[in-house]
Amino acid sequence: MKKEIHPQVHADAKTTCVSCSAVYEIPSTVKTQSVEICRACHPIYTGKAQKDLKGGRIDRFRQRMAKGKDPAKK
Repeated sequence: MKKEIHPQVHADAKTTCVSCSAVYEIPSTVKTQSVEICRACHPIYTGKAQKDLKGGRIDRFRQRMAKGKDPAKK
């Protein structure tokens, strides 16, 4: 193997979450880094996933049909 071609790995690298300010020590090639969202504040991992507020096409269609407005009769 060639010498001096592999990056140095820092075992005590600090990773900081911008959203919740959590700090993790994760081995990395850079000493400090920041991430926008981590496992502590991500909606999927916390179980607080937000539902789509608008609904899908089928839900909107059913709402129109329940109101009695048929766009095909225009």
